Amino acid sequence: MAVPSAAGALDKPDYGTAQLQRDVDALRATGATGVLAEVNTPSGRLRARGGVADLTSRGPVAWDARHRIGSTTKTFVSTVVLQLVGEGRIGLDDTVERWLPGVVAGNGNDGAKITVRQVLGQTSGIPEYADEVPLERATTPEEFKRERFRTYRPEQVIAMAMRHGPVFEPGERWGYSNTNYVLAGMIIEKATGAPWQQAVHERIIERLALGHTVIPGTSAHLPSPRLAAYKRRG
Repeated sequence: MAVPSAAGALDKPDYGTAQLQRDVDALRATGATGVLAEVNTPSGRLRARGGVADLTSRGPVAWDARHRIGSTTKTFVSTVVLQLVGEGRIGLDDTVERWLPGVVAGNGNDGAKITVRQVLGQTSGIPEYADEVPLERATTPEEFKRERFRTYRPEQVIAMAMRHGPVFEPGERWGYSNTNYVLAGMIIEKATGAPWQQAVHERIIERLALGHTVIPGTSAHLPSPRLAAYKRRG
């Protein structure tokens, strides 16, 4: 598990390894299997760890452990969209319908009323797809094992969301929906003619020389050493 620190906390002159370790232990106490933290302060780099890498070996978290960044991927996707906006290839006020005809439709959803700006700003009102994914509704180990390796195409994911009506009218208010980022990735593909993964790799990972950052796609495996991920029941 890796999390950003509270703004300003690391700038305090008395913030050191001991305090970082206490913060890591506090995170571990919430139920995390393993925690690895590394921060840069005015006094230098600090590192701390807690818990175990996985529940089978019970080995310590490696200092160079890999882990899935999960929703941090959305920052990369949003950045690419804004780069394309800056290049004049996408307009923030373009509608979703302009880029993805007929994709956002049904049950009151209308891509012609939703802009790229609203998709990125989470003001689109588009319903959440995750509630329809069987894995998210799994309540037993058997259900989880049956669904854990199932994959979906972006079009399938959007279709799941379209089973529900809008949460609110576009631009009316703010409401977080993972579906927005799936749409953003699809728009990148339409604008560039290549998968969003390729755009992220070429425009961000490669340019910033993020040598330990990879896009595994649908692979369930990560390079070792790694931190195992678990889903809590209930």
